Amino acid sequence: MIFGPKVVTLKDGRKAILRSPSVLDAEDLIAYLKAASSETEYMIRYPEEVNFTLEEEQEILSQSLKEKRRIMISAIVDGKIVGNAGLSCIDEKIKLRHRAGIGIAVLKEAWNLGIGTAILQEMLAIAGYMEYEQLELEVAESNGKAIALYRKMGFVEYGKRDRGFRFKDGSYENDILMYRQL
Repeated sequence: MIFGPKVVTLKDGRKAILRSPSVLDAEDLIAYLKAASSETEYMIRYPEEVNFTLEEEQEILSQSLKEKRRIMISAIVDGKIVGNAGLSCIDEKIKLRHRAGIGIAVLKEAWNLGIGTAILQEMLAIAGYMEYEQLELEVAESNGKAIALYRKMGFVEYGKRDRGFRFKDGSYENDILMYRQL
């Protein structure tokens, strides 16, 4: 599905463009993913695991634009992708197709500007249009800022996955499971 463009004003007065990334954004999105993965332990992959080829990323983006129940929204500030979120169906089986999973990340340079809130507001509106009834996400237990944002947006905790992340040094992080009914 295609979203935007929509311009939002950030807390520092700058403008961000929210829109679906196109195949022309593939190289920038790969760079964004590598940067985001290197800035925090809360991403699901390490930077070296962002190993999509340009063609593979272009195909992912192309499919996202075509599918009616899948969407990506990027936040662009000063010509640079600083945030991205994706929403997709848990499974298209009849018993599960009312549920969607959501993931979001914002580069450190753009933290605390309202980008996460802006993207999530759009995702919530779109999810209803896509006929989802419930959004689900997982967040690292120590990621207090993200948990606070999700709670502000109406998500509630429904469980915890012990040792959901295993880091290179052998340590673990629990995942908090959250959902929001629409």
